[in-house]
Amino acid sequence: MTENFVYQSQAVRVLFGRGKLQSVPAELDLHNRSRALILCTTSSRPTAERVQSAAAGRIADIHQLPKTGDARERLAKLIEHAKQKDADSLVVIGGGSPIGFAKTMAAKTGLRSVAVITTYSGSEMASSWSIGAGPDRMAGDDDNCLPLTAIYDPDLTLSLPPRTSAASGMNAMAHAVETLYGPDINPVVEGLAAKAVELLGSSLPRVVDRPDDIAARTDALYGAWLAAAFRAQAGVEHALAQRVRQGFGLDHSHCHAIFTPYSIAFNAKAAPRAMELIARALGAKDAGQGLYDLYVRIGLPTGLKGLGMKEADIPKAVEAVAAGKFVNPRPVSRDDIANLITQAFHGQPPRF
Repeated sequence: MTENFVYQSQAVRVLFGRGKLQSVPAELDLHNRSRALILCTTSSRPTAERVQSAAAGRIADIHQLPKTGDARERLAKLIEHAKQKDADSLVVIGGGSPIGFAKTMAAKTGLRSVAVITTYSGSEMASSWSIGAGPDRMAGDDDNCLPLTAIYDPDLTLSLPPRTSAASGMNAMAHAVETLYGPDINPVVEGLAAKAVELLGSSLPRVVDRPDDIAARTDALYGAWLAAAFRAQAGVEHALAQRVRQGFGLDHSHCHAIFTPYSIAFNAKAAPRAMELIARALGAKDAGQGLYDLYVRIGLPTGLKGLGMKEADIPKAVEAVAAGKFVNPRPVSRDDIANLITQAFHGQPPRF
């Protein structure tokens, strides 16, 4: 018998499938937007120009986001460009970084976006927003920052390099597996998160082996959307990955990829139902080891040291994580945090 539960859906319209990029003009019309500023990066500039050509008359201009620089300055330039062009919305193309700027733009100016997704990060489905790090960081949480429409076109992921795909996919996996033991888990979310683990676990090796495999790309993108759209409140994995990557300037997706097997192994005894679902979805005997084996299979660095972190930084990382607050099925002591970070630093199979 299904128990009572609460499920809160998000008001983001989703279009999924090959060729959906061509839907941008219709989506702008649907939301009564007539002067959209396209926000893109260097790699997504060709896609931006395709959209500009297809949506003639609805695009105010293209704003290419600089790769580096002060986040506040980059945001100020984006806001000024939008004002100069009298833009009433954004069309944001890309993954975590441009999506973060688009959500921050919505928070600061009220300009909403149509998001064209090209990675597996899932930022477009999270109401929380942030850009920058340290004193440069800006952050908040507001459903009004979410895209009006999120467009998932698997064709746009074909050019995503294998290693980037692998790391981005494991970032999505982190959302899915932590959802399965979140305090607000319910039958709807549980089924979808377990499906996300299955899809990502089966598709990421195929994506890495054959980057032009559109079926694998489609499965990975669908799994990433499920992982992002129906996530529950995050636990120790996100606390570790977010604090450590912000504190030491580490790559976002790779950091999540590294911490996921250790966090799951740490929580194994406290969340047996989640472990059963994860192991079954991966076709593995053990959830933590299964995630670690997948991580190795898709060729990612086997520890934080591979991202450039130094062993001498571990105590500082422990302090940063211990200072935060998060919900987790198993109590997490300072010694536990030190053990998790130390194991993740060296990159050996998880042991708890």
